[in-house]
Amino acid sequence: MSTNSFHYSILLLLFILPLVATSQFGNTSKIDSLRNELILVKTDTSKVNILSELSLVLSKIDSVGTFQTAFEALSLSQKIKYQRGEAAALFSIGGAYMDYFDLKKADEYLDKGLSIIEQIVQKDSSRTNLKLWLRGHYFKAVNYSYKGDVQKEVEMTDKVIPIAQKLNDMDFLTNVYTNIGILNMNLGQNTDAYNSFAKSNQINKTLASPKRTIFTDLMLSQLLYSMDSIQQMSPFLNEAKTLLDVDSNALDWHLYYTLEGLYHSGLDNYDQAISSLDKAKEIVMNQQMHQEFYTLLQRYALVSEKNNDYPAAVTYMTEYINMAKEKKKPTSIFQGLYKRSQYEAAQENYKNAYTDYVMAIDIYDSLGTAETLKNIKELELKYDAAENEKKILALTIINEKKKSQTYLLIGLASALAFLLFGGYYIYNQRLRKARKKEHLHESEMNLLKQEQQNKIFSAMIEGQEKERKRLAIDLHDGLGGRLSGISLNLSKLDKDEPIKYPKQELQKVMKDLSDSLTELRSIARNMMPETLVKFGLEAALKDYCSSMTGNETKVLLQFYGNEIGIDLNQQVTMYRVIQELINNAVKHAKASEVLVQYMREGNNVDITVEDNGIGFIKEISDEATTGMGLLNLRTRVAYLKGNLDFNSELNEGTTVNVHINIDAA
Repeated sequence: MSTNSFHYSILLLLFILPLVATSQFGNTSKIDSLRNELILVKTDTSKVNILSELSLVLSKIDSVGTFQTAFEALSLSQKIKYQRGEAAALFSIGGAYMDYFDLKKADEYLDKGLSIIEQIVQKDSSRTNLKLWLRGHYFKAVNYSYKGDVQKEVEMTDKVIPIAQKLNDMDFLTNVYTNIGILNMNLGQNTDAYNSFAKSNQINKTLASPKRTIFTDLMLSQLLYSMDSIQQMSPFLNEAKTLLDVDSNALDWHLYYTLEGLYHSGLDNYDQAISSLDKAKEIVMNQQMHQEFYTLLQRYALVSEKNNDYPAAVTYMTEYINMAKEKKKPTSIFQGLYKRSQYEAAQENYKNAYTDYVMAIDIYDSLGTAETLKNIKELELKYDAAENEKKILALTIINEKKKSQTYLLIGLASALAFLLFGGYYIYNQRLRKARKKEHLHESEMNLLKQEQQNKIFSAMIEGQEKERKRLAIDLHDGLGGRLSGISLNLSKLDKDEPIKYPKQELQKVMKDLSDSLTELRSIARNMMPETLVKFGLEAALKDYCSSMTGNETKVLLQFYGNEIGIDLNQQVTMYRVIQELINNAVKHAKASEVLVQYMREGNNVDITVEDNGIGFIKEISDEATTGMGLLNLRTRVAYLKGNLDFNSELNEGTTVNVHINIDAA
């Protein structure tokens, strides 16, 4: 088995390990069910239990959701002093940190949870408590695995297996045996790995769990490939395909075709191998599985390497490197350059091999230890010596020249291979740490984005409630009062039974009705501008600017471009933003002139509202822009994924600029 193949298995299994440990096999419907239960739950303890279970199901599906639900469960448990719920929440948080390879944090939360559950089990060793005890100890075992402490992992695993067998928890046992198989396979203990996977596979069949059976079948196939037992891969691949055929959309199809490709390459059927990899590629491309496509390019290169088609291997690895550069994945670039240098060396293109290797070292300059630099310098000197030697040997006999060159190239190839192996070893040690930092950074960014989104939604809801309250006041105090007056006047006319025709009284009632209709139209226009719905944003803004122009204030609109292709909700939000800015200029800034500009160029919309009002000083601008009116304004702009900028000087007026990208909105 090549080092590249072994590295692939490590990456694959480290990705799947937490998935198996928490039994995540397509639980979208389970998530919906648990969220529905949260709505209906009546007691705090039941809510904690549901939140803890939900955090486990969300693992590897929604990392932000996992942390949020687990911390919510922890906070509520501590508040109501529910120890079992607290332990479950701590285990969920520890597992989530393991997914991001923050092993120190994972240990911190797991140890707290284990301390609590040990005390609980001593008093009450019920099945429910023991199953939670199993979960905590098993997560701790997995964390030992990630830290490379194999002895501790084995000790912890041996501790949980008897309890799982006592409880006859087959679902838990299959996960344990699967992960033990993964551990042994990564350690190169292939016989032990095979036995563990076989036990897991047997349990999966007993449980009638096809998705887990598919997984263990594929892992057994991967293991047999690494053991060069190619023929024995066939039964497991066939069984996996039979189960996959039941579900044409199953997630493991691409992995099946990838292993089928390796199987054919092991039998030297390279055309069939490429055909299988092409099927995997089609699935990966359709599903936009970018990381899997990186791996697939490596598989193509490996098959080409086994077929001694090194030019093709270089082509595939070059595509891999280019994709990694586009995605700005330095570790993948390093890996690609390292493999391509091997393929170049196999073709005796030692200059290209040397260049690729040095570029890889430059990317990971943190690996540039004194020993590595010394080896690079030695390789450089040997390369220069090889070039000089070829010039000297050109003057000698042809046979002697070939003989000397052969010895020189063999020595250079040996030195290069030694350096490449050393570089790969160092890279493999650093890869996990780099991946942990990357995942943790992504998690922090996702949490910040989620918090920002929550603030926006909260502000929008608060703004809607204030708008409803304002509407209720307008209807009650304004229109309601007018209609009450009309009713009283009509009642008085009916009661008095006037002798002559009551013309003046009826004219007053008609005027009140006319004023009421005008006010009703104004309220309706504020709720949803009819002109906008019928004729578009430009017509609605012209109508509004005209209505705001009076003896003391002039509002001028300059509209460049159009609103074609802009969603109605986006148009309404833009209208509200401009409406709010004009109102602020007229009512608060006491402006006599307001200029409104709408400019659209392609997908970019720029809105400027400029007034000659009283303005405000820079020192209070931040405080001034946190009022509810301007907070709602900022919320609407954020909804459009836009930018809002205020420029103002005291007694010099205010200019507000809004930039919106329609695609982003």
